[in-house]
Amino acid sequence: MSSSYPIPMPGGEASPPPIPAYRLFNADSVGLATFLGTPIAGGILMAVNYRRLGKGGKAAAVLLIALLVTALALVFGYLVPQGVSALVAVGLFLGARTAAKALQGAAVEQHVRQGGKLGSKWAAAGLGIALLAIVVGGYLLVYSALNPKVQIGTKDEVYYSGSATQQDAQKLGAALKTTGFLSDRGASVFLSKGNGGTVVSFVVKEGIWNDPAMVASFEEIGRQIAPSVGGFPIQVRLIDSARAVKKEVTAGKAIIGTKDEIYYFGSATEADAKALGQALQTAGFFRDAGFSVLLSKGDGTVIGFVVKEGLWDQPENVATFEKIARQVASSAGGLPIKLRLLNNTMETKKEVAIQ
Repeated sequence: MSSSYPIPMPGGEASPPPIPAYRLFNADSVGLATFLGTPIAGGILMAVNYRRLGKGGKAAAVLLIALLVTALALVFGYLVPQGVSALVAVGLFLGARTAAKALQGAAVEQHVRQGGKLGSKWAAAGLGIALLAIVVGGYLLVYSALNPKVQIGTKDEVYYSGSATQQDAQKLGAALKTTGFLSDRGASVFLSKGNGGTVVSFVVKEGIWNDPAMVASFEEIGRQIAPSVGGFPIQVRLIDSARAVKKEVTAGKAIIGTKDEIYYFGSATEADAKALGQALQTAGFFRDAGFSVLLSKGDGTVIGFVVKEGLWDQPENVATFEKIARQVASSAGGLPIKLRLLNNTMETKKEVAIQ
C-alpha cells in the first residue's frame, strides 16, 4: 500500500515518495466531460480516478449514480422548453465539478504534490463528445423504435402506433396527398389504432383549432381519408408542436336504408345520424336513391345536403331545403341550425341560418 510519508533509509535519511505512474483527472476535466457528454462521461472520469486510487467499490457506485442522473436529466430535458434545457446542462456541469472537487479534490492535489500528472482536458473533451454521440444515437434508435414512421415524398411524415402498420401509414399518406394536405412541406401526421378506434392527428399552427372553418376543413379531410385507414368512424385530432391535443372531432358515416348516407362530424354520434336519417325518410327526402347528407355538431348544429350543380342559386329550391331542414331539426337537437347546400366534393356553396 502506498503512503504519503517518507520512507526511512539507512543512515537516517528518508527517500521521497515514488512518483505515481498514472494520471488523475481534476474537477475541471470532470465538469468539461459532463458538459459535453452528459453525466455519464464525468462519472467515467471519476470512476477512472477511483480505480487508479485502488477504490473499485467507489468507482462502481459513481458510475451507477452517473447513469441515474443522466436518465433523469434526459427525461427532464425532454419535458421542459429548449431554453430551460440549456440551463440544465450548465447545472450539470457545475454539479459534476463540485462533486468531483468534494469527493476527489484532496486525492488529486496530493497526487500532483507527489509529482503525478493530470489527465488531459483534451481527452476529457473527446470522451464527452464520444459519449454524447453514443447517447444521442441510442436515443434516436429508441425514439425510432417507439415512433415508427413512413416518409411521404421528401419532407412529410406519417407516424404510426398501436395496431397500425407501416402499410396503413403508407395508405394514409397517399390519401392525404390526394386531399392536398401533404404536399412535401414538412407536415407531420400521426396514425393510431387500438381498442379506442382509429385516431388521425394533425400537427397544426397555433390557434387553428379555434377557427370553425379550419376545423370543418379537417372534418372533411377526415371523411376523405377514413376509407384508407379502415373505414368510419375515425377520430380527428388537431395537435400543437408538443403533441398536446387541442381539438378532437369525429368523422363517421351512417347508412340509411341501403343507399342513402349521412356523414356525421364534431360531437355528433352515429345515433344522432340515424335519428336524422329516420326524420329525412319521414319527410320524404330519403327514398333509398343514394342521397348524401352531412350532420355536424359542436359550434352549433349544421345540416348539409349534397345537391346538383347550381341548385344553390335557385331560390325556390333553396326554400324547399329550408322547409326540409325545419321539419327534421328536432331530430338533430332543435333550432337554431345552419342549412348548407354542398357540391359533390362537400364544399359549401350556400349557407342559411334557420332560427
